[in-house]
Amino acid sequence: MNQASWALVPKGRWIEVAGTPLTSLDAELKAALPGHRDLGSQGLAGVINAYSGVAVDAPHARWWAFGGGHADSSNNGLYRFDMAQMRWSIEQLPDNSANWAGANYVDPYSYYPPAAGYARAHPDSDVFWDEFFDPDRPAASTGNPVARHTYNGLIYNPDLQEVAFGVRRMWRYSLRTRTWKRHTPFNTPGATYSGETGYGGAAGWTFWDEVTHRYFFGPTENYNYSRWWSFDTDDQSWKWEVVTPPAWFFAQMVRVDRKLVSFPNPQSAYGTFPPRLVTYDLDTTKWETLLLESNLELSRCYSEYFEGMILTYVASRQRYVAAFRYDGDGDGAFEYRTFEIDPGTLELREAPEYEAGAFGGWHDLVKNRFFYLATLDALIYVRKGEENLRVFRLP
Repeated sequence: MNQASWALVPKGRWIEVAGTPLTSLDAELKAALPGHRDLGSQGLAGVINAYSGVAVDAPHARWWAFGGGHADSSNNGLYRFDMAQMRWSIEQLPDNSANWAGANYVDPYSYYPPAAGYARAHPDSDVFWDEFFDPDRPAASTGNPVARHTYNGLIYNPDLQEVAFGVRRMWRYSLRTRTWKRHTPFNTPGATYSGETGYGGAAGWTFWDEVTHRYFFGPTENYNYSRWWSFDTDDQSWKWEVVTPPAWFFAQMVRVDRKLVSFPNPQSAYGTFPPRLVTYDLDTTKWETLLLESNLELSRCYSEYFEGMILTYVASRQRYVAAFRYDGDGDGAFEYRTFEIDPGTLELREAPEYEAGAFGGWHDLVKNRFFYLATLDALIYVRKGEENLRVFRLP
């Protein structure tokens, strides 16, 4: 893609870019690892589809995917998409499943049994079941993280040139050395690692603060009472944080300047109606709730289990674009509706101009795979691993 070809992209509607699914790498992957087999049910598509997000390098219009886990995919490779080339590539190959023979490695594929067994037998070690540690199979003992749902927890750090996440333990992939490094929260031995000792669960966020050189990890997306925690990359210290209220139901969160801004699903059961923004100031460490003016009716808000909140910030318009299930027609369908939030007037209005219905609509497990690229003034939507990229060039 270049300036001339981008100028040909129509504005104000979603387009689908042919030949851009993650699964387009399947042949290349099998050629690089002869005999490799994904033990999960979804194959390569499951890296994205299994409750996983992406790590975005917005200035360079590229992003990374790492995910899978549970029954969906055992693939723990790291994959990169570059909009300049409009294609996926392999950043790091996954571990070879042939090396796991006899390890009793079955669903969930975010749990490696030999590592778990070692942690139980050696309670003072820092080994945990989220890594490939295997004394009996040296070829399998790579020290790489096992596949897992990354939710919104995957992030690109431009200062340290790495991709990181805080799902379960903290893992950092150096784009310079092409190696993984792990950190156990609060230096807790793997055998006793838990929510009270920093276990990040499997549904949190990760943010990087370039001023304090700290990573922030939030396990609060799925009504998890475990607290936020942070890691200082300068002195390797850990700290408990209070970034959001102790518990709420599903939400999405984005960073805008020095604030983290979250939009919980509007409903009554968990105190998120009227609709609101919840903000956290990285400098003052204070959070606040901003109630929004809207025409939403509580009776039409979806009150069942729901983790399909969608949110991004469009800097060129100084607006948020959000989507969630709402019974707008009053027929009980609770279809996805798209909205725009004005942070200046604190108004939420329906915004059908951003609807993605022509390409399958919003997806309940999209996580942070819907985002804005300022360099292109466009919205990007990575819907599923087996589907093409969606692009919305702003008018």
